[in-house]
Amino acid sequence: MKTVFLKLEFTLAVLLKVFAVACLVALTLLLALNIVSRASGLFSMNWFDEVVATVFAWLVFIGASLLWRERDHFAISLLSDALAGKPLAKVQQLLVSLLGLLFAGVLMVYGGMFVSRTTATTPVLELPQAWVYASLPVAGALMTLYALRDVWRVFYPKQGPDIAST
Repeated sequence: MKTVFLKLEFTLAVLLKVFAVACLVALTLLLALNIVSRASGLFSMNWFDEVVATVFAWLVFIGASLLWRERDHFAISLLSDALAGKPLAKVQQLLVSLLGLLFAGVLMVYGGMFVSRTTATTPVLELPQAWVYASLPVAGALMTLYALRDVWRVFYPKQGPDIAST
């Protein structure tokens, strides 16, 4: 079971990384194309802002999920460094993990509510604006999974898969 979980998680991580890189490449190409468009005046890209905003939103939130997976997101380690090796270290780890879980859950639930209530479309391409906002609950769900892993690891540090190292 543990091996199956690790393989599934590893596959998900690879897919998310490929998606994030694809978003970054798309942004780079779109920006280069926009520069050529503006410099030459040969063609118009009035849809540019809508597409860039959508791709950027997905890049940011999927990238944040990947950082959470790797435990490589922004952290202030002053307190955890001071408590290292002391009995309160586990309490601090649990508190941080639970706060992360709360944040991820709120992002998932309220992001989902926001997406479900969005009826607007983009002005030029007339695409559903919900496509942009869908990055919120998707990232929230991924972060919730990784936050649950972090809570589990507080209680069972040597058990369970260490998916951050895969």
